[in-house]
Amino acid sequence: MKIMVLGGGGREHSIITKLLESSSVEKIYWVGTKNKKSLNKVEVVMNIELLDFPKLALLAKDKNIAYTIVGPELPLTEGIVDYFQKEELLILGPNKSGAKMEGSKTFAKEIMLKNNVPTAKYVAIKNVNHGKEIISKWGTPIVIKVDGLAQGKGVVIPKTQKEAILELEEMFNKYPKQKIFAEEFFVGPEVSFMALVSRNKFLSLVPARDYKRIYDGNQGPNTGGMGSIASWDLLTKEDTEFIEENVIKRTLEGLQKEGIEFTGILYAGMIMTLDGPKVLEFNTRFGDPEAQSILQLLDCDFAQLLYGATKGELPGKLPFKDKVALTMVMASGGYPGKYESGLEIKGLEELSCKVFEAGTDYANGKIITAGGRVLNLTTVGKNVAACREILYKEQQKITFLGKYFRNDIGL
Repeated sequence: MKIMVLGGGGREHSIITKLLESSSVEKIYWVGTKNKKSLNKVEVVMNIELLDFPKLALLAKDKNIAYTIVGPELPLTEGIVDYFQKEELLILGPNKSGAKMEGSKTFAKEIMLKNNVPTAKYVAIKNVNHGKEIISKWGTPIVIKVDGLAQGKGVVIPKTQKEAILELEEMFNKYPKQKIFAEEFFVGPEVSFMALVSRNKFLSLVPARDYKRIYDGNQGPNTGGMGSIASWDLLTKEDTEFIEENVIKRTLEGLQKEGIEFTGILYAGMIMTLDGPKVLEFNTRFGDPEAQSILQLLDCDFAQLLYGATKGELPGKLPFKDKVALTMVMASGGYPGKYESGLEIKGLEELSCKVFEAGTDYANGKIITAGGRVLNLTTVGKNVAACREILYKEQQKITFLGKYFRNDIGL
């Protein structure tokens, strides 16, 4: 079986690594990466853009690819699934209508409100003056969000009214063509709850948590994610059942009422409040870097599982190892702001844990930095302490100028 994977980050590298565990995989075509490193059974395709749907479809036909996996959100929201389906090609991901659950937060909010999915109250902000009225009325902390895609950085939670007004003005300047809205602020631990969906039927994945902010103790600006943990201990059995019944199931039923058949990954970003689990937002693909941890615990043939999902077939349940997985992100100094690229990375060959390349390139026979998030180190252990001991020991082997990571991943 030949598979095409779209997207160039650590998430996609981890997906490919998991696919290669299957004996049924003959070859993988990887599109969208700068990773020229020689991987067994992997052919890197460098000359096709992720939004060039005709060329991607032609490649799928020419190479007799069984199915395609879409890693990042943009091809989904731009309609790659619709295009591939018209070309009678199998692809894992929601169509353009289903991808609006991530592409438009207000669309997702309306689906939730119509179908009694627990979430925060919200209001669209017409302009800065209207926003000031809402800030004055609601008080702070308050959540201010961009409606559309913003690479994990379209959310701010100002703690004072002065800060809220400054953030609001910056939002309107930075995203002049997007809707902006205010949302009720909740307190509690966050959990990433993902389900593999096939034609509106679903199976839950092991719960995960990502570490969004740049500094230890969840301080500083949001990033694309500085690490993750996957563990059944993140949720009680009761909370898991509540989310399955009142979030995933109700949302899929709501989409079905709108005439939307969903296939792919439905990712509910949850917050565990004193009043119970609430949805912060939805994504429609594997989380990054949560996938790096989750997939290490999945204990079945991943390639065959996803192939079945593209055809409307799911097994009775998903087997997972009863262990903990932890992922640490190594970032360029200055990320998520300005950072330097092209810096040599040393020590990769010495690692004994899993390493997924998120922002790397190759030049003059050397591996160099080529992004804000550079490397993901992942390990599996009996508990968090065992995983942390391995990861924080392994990271010492990696060197590049400005290397940055959080010290509290897993805590």
